Amino acid sequence: MLAKSFLYGCIGAGILATALAIFIDKSAALMIKGLVSTTSSDSLSRLQRTYLAAYLCAMMADWLQGPFVYALYASYGFTREENATLFVAGFGSSAVFGTFVGSLADKYGRRNFAGLYCLLYLLSCLTKHFKAYWMLMIGRITGGIATSLLFSVFDSWLVSEHTARGFHGDQLSASFSIAFFGNSLVAILAGELGQYTADILPLTQLSGSFHYGGYTAPFVTANMFLVFCFSLLTSTWSENYGQSSKDVDGKNDGLLEAAQLVVAQPLVGLCGLVCCLFESSMFIFVFNWTPVLTEEGEPDPPFGHIFAGFMIFCMLGSRCFSLAGHQMSNERVGLYTLFAAAACHATVLLTEAGF
Repeated sequence: MLAKSFLYGCIGAGILATALAIFIDKSAALMIKGLVSTTSSDSLSRLQRTYLAAYLCAMMADWLQGPFVYALYASYGFTREENATLFVAGFGSSAVFGTFVGSLADKYGRRNFAGLYCLLYLLSCLTKHFKAYWMLMIGRITGGIATSLLFSVFDSWLVSEHTARGFHGDQLSASFSIAFFGNSLVAILAGELGQYTADILPLTQLSGSFHYGGYTAPFVTANMFLVFCFSLLTSTWSENYGQSSKDVDGKNDGLLEAAQLVVAQPLVGLCGLVCCLFESSMFIFVFNWTPVLTEEGEPDPPFGHIFAGFMIFCMLGSRCFSLAGHQMSNERVGLYTLFAAAACHATVLLTEAGF
């Protein structure tokens, strides 16, 4: 059983270490100032606030679900193998649709597709109320498509707006830095908020396969943020398009050019291979951390608090990267990161301590 003293001790240590890293790294302090500043009236600040308001709501909706997906399926009585199939369906739909959804957004409008993200994810969250495998499968597929939209059209919209308004590359980098830092804060808050809502009511059957309360509550909260995000998109975002909107017949050229680039420059392919292997290890962790911490006959651990701890250390990692980047090459930082990640995964194999 995971001891609460150990959990909260780790969270406290992570917060202190992150605060120290932010104090040492002056650029991080500037990011925080840019994130919370509401007095600046210049056009760049207005654009950043417009983007962040919708983007952080969209990310909040995504993070709220993360700690509780496996736990919800398990509470419905589905086996580990059935859980795995649902997870693969979500990852698979994201991989398939992610190859061309960016081109469609370029053609039909990135704001429109950001709104489509809200609608698809809202549908995905609604399916979580049903103890029906086929319904949950539909939710995983729509959620996978929504994920591919979340990590493509929002960034593309910001890049296009920066270019259209004449901002230079350093300003775009600063906007992404602020967004990344804000995303880390939102992820931590999502873990705590999700745990609070999950504890309000027990999982209860209302009628047939429909349930409410318990681990469905964070998904209800996520839908609230999706509705708010959609309203911000429609009221504050302008529409923009990509080059593919002018070239309907060349919609597949992007994939072809990417393949040719990998062949011409093998280092690009090797970089992609490293990313795939690292992401694969991360997804294995994402699927397994919930059942590993769950003991039969014992109360469920506080998944939201644990997830918030993960996100605190993610923020610490980003600050460490910022500091290390001043001292060594990115390749060297990446190598040390892989060693550290392997060591973290090895602890599961080398120890049986549940703390």
